Amino acid sequence: MTVVAHVQPRDVRAVLKHRRSADKLDATELKRLRDTIKASLAISDNRGYQYYAGWHGVPFEYCWHNHPLFLPWHRAYLYFFELSLQHIDPEVTLPWWDWSKLNGIPGSFRSGALGSARIKPFTSVRRAGWPKRTFREPGVKPGIPPLPYEGLYERALEAPTFTEFNARVTQIHNYVHVWVGGTMSDPAWAAYDPIFWAHHCMTDRVWRIWQHNNPGARPPANTLDLALRPRSIRVRDVLDVKQLGYDYAETSSTVRGSR
Repeated sequence: MTVVAHVQPRDVRAVLKHRRSADKLDATELKRLRDTIKASLAISDNRGYQYYAGWHGVPFEYCWHNHPLFLPWHRAYLYFFELSLQHIDPEVTLPWWDWSKLNGIPGSFRSGALGSARIKPFTSVRRAGWPKRTFREPGVKPGIPPLPYEGLYERALEAPTFTEFNARVTQIHNYVHVWVGGTMSDPAWAAYDPIFWAHHCMTDRVWRIWQHNNPGARPPANTLDLALRPRSIRVRDVLDVKQLGYDYAETSSTVRGSR
């Protein structure tokens, strides 16, 4: 008699990737990131850096600011851009710039592929006056408080509701863009500067910490099923970063006063 055994396939546990602080990348991690960004900048189709930079400003302008979709949209944006980098190097993750502690741009972002970048918008139409390279003027703009923003960071974490947290972290987000100056101070071009991604990873990380401290807190109910353009992913789909396959180093155990 022949016995046929039906074996159930084993569950495969996905590996959770951890985004790391930009000022704590070791030499190997920094080289991989720089090499990957350089390779992405060289791709001229919709898999490359310039295409994803164009989601935020020129030419597509999909982003949301000063709106309940601000945090969810940018989380999805980082997620899809990071996936595009992982098609080049599966081990690469986006780092975060801890502007709550550092008083300037991380050293890793001051030169090479993480410094300035050539701007080549993903469109066949080029208009007069479009910039050709990114540039920075840190700390030059008047009226913007100097880094670090630890007090504002702590205040954001104390927000009792998502709406209030969104407003408080948006203020910090805006300050950082203007503090960096140059390309970063213009939403139309900001994402073409590689420091943009580290800044927004920190913004996303602060939301992650606030979520950890306020379990169950969500954006307004009427936004949860809204799609985050240009993809069909919804607000409710990005609320749990672990479901997106990543987390932040030094995050889950982070609470106010013990970072």
